[in-house]
Amino acid sequence: MKLFYAKTSPYTRKLLLLARHLGQIDEIEIVAVDPLKAPPEFLDANPLSKVPTLAVAGEPALFDSRVIAEYLLDRAGMNDSGRAKTEELKRQALADGITDAALDIVQENRRPEAQRSAYWMERWRAAIERGLAHLEDGAINALGQWRLDAMATACALDYLNFRLPELAWESRFPATAKWYRAALKQDDMIATDPR
Repeated sequence: MKLFYAKTSPYTRKLLLLARHLGQIDEIEIVAVDPLKAPPEFLDANPLSKVPTLAVAGEPALFDSRVIAEYLLDRAGMNDSGRAKTEELKRQALADGITDAALDIVQENRRPEAQRSAYWMERWRAAIERGLAHLEDGAINALGQWRLDAMATACALDYLNFRLPELAWESRFPATAKWYRAALKQDDMIATDPR
């Protein structure tokens, strides 16, 4: 398997955490790409030119971190179903939504200042705040085990601190901050830190 990735992609990091946790990391060749200067091999695998993308010999490539995560869980025989799985997917979607909004802000900040949209920046900040409030209001308590939802949440929170430290969210969401600080001590989090 070949994983096309960007070092600072929180979605790639989520998959690296999962692959390490499942004992599959040694089966994956990790290939750094710049999606803005995508090489033909990468575009052949993912016409959207987005990371992460997983190329599997003899199969169509997989893209979108949630799809790749499901594939890795299937390979490990750990892809549950039922209500518990639905709840886990909901928590992963919340974490990915926080990450989406953070990435949108980061990308918008890369545009010339005169072209930035204050309207969209505020909408994305509000989405992050609401997502953090939802975690603080109890969703963080459901992340007891180091599973995909917890990994996605840890990546989202760490991405906020990495790319948007000005949000200074930890003081406003102490239960979430406490969970995050404990998650940072996971060996897999340390090994995948993009800094």
